[in-house]
Amino acid sequence: MILTMAMAINAPIPEGLADFIRDKKLTRYDYALADLNRDGRPEALVYAIASTDGRGQPDFCGSGGCWLYVLALRPNGYRRISAISITRPPIRVLSSASHGWHDLSVLVAGGGILPGYRARLRFNGQTYPTNPSMAPAQPIKGLDHGRTVIAAEKLRPSQ
Repeated sequence: MILTMAMAINAPIPEGLADFIRDKKLTRYDYALADLNRDGRPEALVYAIASTDGRGQPDFCGSGGCWLYVLALRPNGYRRISAISITRPPIRVLSSASHGWHDLSVLVAGGGILPGYRARLRFNGQTYPTNPSMAPAQPIKGLDHGRTVIAAEKLRPSQ
């Protein structure tokens, strides 16, 4: 079972997640909360697009996509589990798991990668792969059973 939480765009952001958004100075991003390690507490997946440092430009993105961060939320902040480059939505939490954490899938496309494909990211006991276009990430063949948590690039203003 995959536990995910949908958040209304005006809902308060959990404190640890708000700390991360502030630390990264994010102005355009999307996020989802999902219990990736089955401990009953949600982790945050943050799809980062732009920050104040980029002056309105997508400074967290390149031709292959944007950064996806996986965070463990704590009462006193957050702990970064993974920073994954060149990702594109849909971001999915899969029903399969590795080392007790749900696998993730992202779209890999752009930056010369034609045609695009879905990649499976397996947790290795410490982190998820940092680049979905290289091993140990793997292209997914067939259906990837799971749930879409970030469907498309959205503009979520900093709060």
